[in-house]
Amino acid sequence: MKILFFTESLTCGGKERRILELIQYLREHTDYEISLVITEDIIDYDYVYQLGIPLIIIKRERLKYDPQPFVKFYRYCCEFKPDIIHAWGRMTTFYAIPTKLIRKIPLISSMIADAKRDYKIFSFDYLFFSSNILFSNIILANSKAGLTAHKVKSHKAKAIWNGVHLERFQQKYDLKKVKEELNVTTEFMLVMVAAFSLLKDYDLFLDVAKGIGKIRNDVTLIGVGFGSEWERIQQRIKDEHISNVILIGKRKDVESIMAASDIGILCTYAEGISNSIIECMALGKPVISTDIVGGSKEIIIHGETGYCIERNSEKIVTSIDYLLNNSELRILMGKKAKERISSCFSIKRMSEEFKLIYEDVLTHNSPH
Repeated sequence: MKILFFTESLTCGGKERRILELIQYLREHTDYEISLVITEDIIDYDYVYQLGIPLIIIKRERLKYDPQPFVKFYRYCCEFKPDIIHAWGRMTTFYAIPTKLIRKIPLISSMIADAKRDYKIFSFDYLFFSSNILFSNIILANSKAGLTAHKVKSHKAKAIWNGVHLERFQQKYDLKKVKEELNVTTEFMLVMVAAFSLLKDYDLFLDVAKGIGKIRNDVTLIGVGFGSEWERIQQRIKDEHISNVILIGKRKDVESIMAASDIGILCTYAEGISNSIIECMALGKPVISTDIVGGSKEIIIHGETGYCIERNSEKIVTSIDYLLNNSELRILMGKKAKERISSCFSIKRMSEEFKLIYEDVLTHNSPH
């Protein structure tokens, strides 16, 4: 079987890591021939070069809906001759449609990785999204909440939860050294790993930090990530003299930072399945997420492995304070969190579900 993966970039992010970990698993456990096409030359995950697959860059020009990738992608498909095209975004799915129709190649679209519908009905984005659904053989989301939010009720739709390589979280970390390198001198450390974008709520994160600072001085909150909101959030920290927050930008050692933390936090409007929540839990940390309408509640068992609560800084502060004051409960929650990830969110479980999709699609679209 020959599968062509098609995505925008390999910038630091949950979707990008998921693609590469899936490819790695398939390379190790199947005889699939795999190629990866990206439309931007941004590569934060260097280990893509160690996967032993062709990496093709079809660079998109400044024009948002640049027509050149349609032609370039078609030409590459004529050369590679894939049995399946697996696109990982709305734009790449759209670029793949002409090739799918002309060459009659099954198209799988993993274009739903959130749980917030950000377009109006009958708008251009709605027509764009609807076209992708119409012409794709399979529509995949990484959460059931994503399918619900986007009102996708087609028989072609399916949710496959993210998975991670559990081996990544089994090494020993020098937790004291990690905290020293981050300049954390307090007893407790909390971490939020998320892009600094409008989809994440770093303003609420700062409100929580201010609330915690009013009742205790033994907590430091770490923000890991980068994005368009970075400078504004940094400025707010300075203007409001918020002293218990450290923003450290993009990092490739997030596992060690999470391991050194006591609680994971995700302040957000709506999520699909968050890799940062999975990773925190895999390291035995309870997680508090503000996502009560998205996919976080599909990972976190409320009251058992963490909390899914509404976007209210006072309630988040109360939950944090309660867990920090009850070490036995915090540790027990962390243990159960780790067990949940091991049983439901492994890379093996995720990859085997993708394999079943590929085999089913190929069987039902075979000319024989």
